[in-house]
Amino acid sequence: MIPGWLQVIALSIAPITEYQLAIPLALTTYHYPWYFAYALGVFGSFLPFFPLFFGFEFVRRHVTRLFPRLIRPFDMLIARAEKKVRGDYDKYGAIALFIALVIPFPLTGVWTTTLAAVALKIPMRSAAIGIFFGLLCGAGLVTLAATGIIHSPLFTG
Repeated sequence: MIPGWLQVIALSIAPITEYQLAIPLALTTYHYPWYFAYALGVFGSFLPFFPLFFGFEFVRRHVTRLFPRLIRPFDMLIARAEKKVRGDYDKYGAIALFIALVIPFPLTGVWTTTLAAVALKIPMRSAAIGIFFGLLCGAGLVTLAATGIIHSPLFTG
């Protein structure tokens, strides 16, 4: 049996769910205190940052060479991530990564912003800072909404 805290971290690592689903799960299913659910969600969501940031081009090169037809989904993912952040990045710099994460919508998490940072060739330090602080704030909003401190139609029945 996998412990609940590890399930929450695994869910927060996953590219579609990330902290947006992991924190409410930790609060409602496992009844963890808000600060523990928040910490697990942030920790798990930020784990993929460095492997994604440094490994994406490596993986892309090898996939292109071994399976050229499989590169199209990668290119589409990069184009989507770049499109999502490009205009804001040109205007606001690395703060655009922060903004993309503060609003906790699906597919606006660490995975998307990291891929956008790679596509836009944002320096690692700027990307990490913008993404990390955006993650802290976005996870904070999800935690506040999931505990009922702030009202959100996402968490009401």
